[in-house]
Amino acid sequence: MNTKTKLLWLALCAAGLCSGLNARAEQNPVSYNQTIAPLLQDKCAACHNHATRKGELNLESYEALLNGGKRGPALIPGKSAESLLVKMLEGSVKPRMPLGDQLSPAEINTIKTWIDAGASGPKSGSGNPAMNANLSAGNASLPSIKPSVSVNAAISALAFQAQGELVALGRYQTVELVNAKTGARAAQLTGHANQVRAVAFSPDGQWLAAAGGNPAQFGEVKLWQVATQKEVRTIRGHRDNVFALAFSPDGKLLATCSYDRLLKLWDVATGAEIKTLKDHTDAVFDVAFSPDGKRLASASADRTVKIWDVASGQRLYTFSDALDSVNAIAFSPNGKWLAGAGADRIIHLWELGETEGKQIKSLIAHEDAINQIAFSPDGKLLATAGADNQLKLWDAAKLEEIHALEKQADWVFALAFSPDGKRLAVGRHDGSLTFYDSLTGKKSPSKELSAGRSR
Repeated sequence: MNTKTKLLWLALCAAGLCSGLNARAEQNPVSYNQTIAPLLQDKCAACHNHATRKGELNLESYEALLNGGKRGPALIPGKSAESLLVKMLEGSVKPRMPLGDQLSPAEINTIKTWIDAGASGPKSGSGNPAMNANLSAGNASLPSIKPSVSVNAAISALAFQAQGELVALGRYQTVELVNAKTGARAAQLTGHANQVRAVAFSPDGQWLAAAGGNPAQFGEVKLWQVATQKEVRTIRGHRDNVFALAFSPDGKLLATCSYDRLLKLWDVATGAEIKTLKDHTDAVFDVAFSPDGKRLASASADRTVKIWDVASGQRLYTFSDALDSVNAIAFSPNGKWLAGAGADRIIHLWELGETEGKQIKSLIAHEDAINQIAFSPDGKLLATAGADNQLKLWDAAKLEEIHALEKQADWVFALAFSPDGKRLAVGRHDGSLTFYDSLTGKKSPSKELSAGRSR
């Protein structure tokens, strides 16, 4: 048999094999309606539904599953090994899900088989009629059932006004303004596309920027005038959710970062895009200006933190010490240090130079991923919040624990020190807001906000 004949024979065999596999796959498809949806409903939907949306993920419908959650798309059709849903079910990405009754290897393999076959959606008229009704958007037969009690909308971001009068809370489609002293609601700013994932006041307190967007569609930033509570403009430019934003110290620039792996700089006065910064290879979760406004830091799922020159848009250097995704970063008030933390459970403290920097301290600080980190205004304290529901205060210079605050009722996705440094505001996934005394770690006498906006 000559070479050409061998190659032709191999090609025909391969084609026959593929045809056989495809035929068997067609003969034994995994049905979304009959298999996948009931499995997710039974094991996952108690925490991931339209009301609770833990991790901002809703698994009650095929469309919501494709949209994903806070960490991005839940699955990649045809690629189960790269799908976040599978990684979390198998435990290669923490926390392993579900937290309680975990799926068996056979159940996980069923989901993997479905994804590898293309993750096809529900077919009309098949499966359980009740399940199909839940999966049919806009089905007129669905009854309108309103909650009998107030439903808390998760707090995914918060920020203090520099003057200390207001706290802005990012919730689902809404920014809530709260009196910083009493905890009483002052106003609601509505009209956001989806979950508001980031909020920031301008240094002079006149403007409020709120960011979010729709997964895999667009990123969105709305700019509000605080005094009048009027929307000034909506900025769109990212191709996916905006996870974080920051005003420059002079208030002239706005930095944003997104799941689309990009950072952008915007002119606050006009809303015009000034620069796009490209170098991360995965989602960018946080961004921060240095106190002098000359540098920008970014934290990413690619396990790196990058330092940028604001004027030129050039990357100066990269920190690659993290062992997993970096979720949050914070500059020290003097600009000499940068703190970062994320899925590796470690606080990293880096010293910043003009052309290079180095890690000077690190410490395993939580039993699970660290979601947030913040410096106190005087730079003496660090606050961290983890997926282990722990909230801690640290001596920033020594990285020594000062206070382990009370066990949190739910994940803390937002925290910030008051401008005077005396209080720490904490926003949780269950929609509650609590103020703690930074010196003692005890609850502040301020009124605790426990009832979020009903949905």
